[in-house]
Amino acid sequence: MKQRGPPMNKRISNYNDGVLKLWERKDTSKNIKSPSDLIPIGTLNFTYMSLRQQDYEFAELNSNSIAVKVRTPDNGKSDVRYVASIGDMLYSIINIDRDHHRSVQYFYLEEIRKIEALT
Repeated sequence: MKQRGPPMNKRISNYNDGVLKLWERKDTSKNIKSPSDLIPIGTLNFTYMSLRQQDYEFAELNSNSIAVKVRTPDNGKSDVRYVASIGDMLYSIINIDRDHHRSVQYFYLEEIRKIEALT
C-alpha cells in the first residue's frame, strides 16, 4: 500500500501563533510614527520561538535588545532592511536566520514602538 502525505517521521510545522507583517519604510531618515510612513510588503504566518541565551548575547553584541523570535516559512524575499509588525507593535528586524534544508526562517525582532491602526 502506498503511503499518502508526508513521511511518518517528517514533522509538519504549524504557524498558528499569528501573522507577521513586513513593511518597507517610505523614508529611512525619519522615525515611523504612523502606517502612512510604511509600504506593505507582505505577510507570513508565524510560530513564537523561545529565546536562548546565545540569542540575547548575539543581540547585545550588535547593540540591540531582542524582544521576540519567530519562525516562519521561508519566502526568500524577507530582508533586514524591512520592519515587521505583530498586531499594533512595530519591530526592527535584527537578523533573519534561514534554514534552507527545512525551508524556514527565524526572525529576531527588536521592539520599536506601538502604532495604532497597523492591524
